[in-house]
Amino acid sequence: MTQSSTITRPLTADFDRPRWGRAGAVYDLIVTVGFATPFTASLLFDATRWIHDAFDLPGAQLPAFDAAGLMFVSMFGTAVTMWALARVLRPEPRFIAIDTAGRAAFSLWMIWALLNGQSTTVVVFLIGEVLWLVLQLSGLLRLRRR
Repeated sequence: MTQSSTITRPLTADFDRPRWGRAGAVYDLIVTVGFATPFTASLLFDATRWIHDAFDLPGAQLPAFDAAGLMFVSMFGTAVTMWALARVLRPEPRFIAIDTAGRAAFSLWMIWALLNGQSTTVVVFLIGEVLWLVLQLSGLLRLRRR
């Protein structure tokens, strides 16, 4: 095995980690780990529906998912949880840049859902996505100016 095929941590001064990269990954881990199994995702959806009803929020209540729907939610929850773990362990600028672009996409899908009548409980997730998008982007831009 050649040295170029091994995974090593760069030792140059150029390898600087934006301060918000790891923090954004920890946030993602906390928010998404509950969606990583069908059992916990179902509980989170039940809680979200309860909040929607308790506060009489506008928009459509989140639907109850069948086994197939929970399977897909859990597959995506698992993928995002693993992606968060990867960024906690290696908060490299390139990974943070990819994640920042993903946050922009997630934010757009949440806005789309809200514009199409989804419960305003989605706004809690949207605020988190936009906040971390801005923090991570500002860190990446500062790093780029160096």
